[in-house]
Amino acid sequence: MSAEYYCEICGKRIEGRPIYADVDGSHMYLCFECYEKLSRSGLAKPVRESGGGHRGFKAPTMKARRRRRASLELYDLVEDYAERIRAAREAKGWSTAVLAQKLRISESMLRKIESGKVKPSIELARRIESLLKVKLLEPVVDEESYYSDEDEDYLTFGDIVVVKRDED
Repeated sequence: MSAEYYCEICGKRIEGRPIYADVDGSHMYLCFECYEKLSRSGLAKPVRESGGGHRGFKAPTMKARRRRRASLELYDLVEDYAERIRAAREAKGWSTAVLAQKLRISESMLRKIESGKVKPSIELARRIESLLKVKLLEPVVDEESYYSDEDEDYLTFGDIVVVKRDED
């Protein structure tokens, strides 16, 4: 059974093999029509999947992307995330510089997170949880997921961005 793909520009279900392309620096799956339009203007170039793409990037299938989006949206940060992070860091005896290096973020960003001025992304919060052994994420109470398998109508890149095209 083959994976089901949807164009990340127009959202249309792709029949056959999708075109994996670099669209102005972002790797995405496209239908033939969107790829043709974008490649004519020089915005899209094909990317070889087998080589792992740009810097070892391996593109997930559309199903994997939906699962990841759904799993990321099912959690939210606890209200006292800043205090929990600071307390756990201090309990380990780490400076902000040490923790920032381990998380691969800047020290100023970590200071903003610890002061509560910036909320970490769900992915960063998971990395912090893993490193500091602290609970930062809690399940969202809303049972309905925007990206459920039954709901085929989900937001795509093309719904948000207007691509300027040179008229011939």
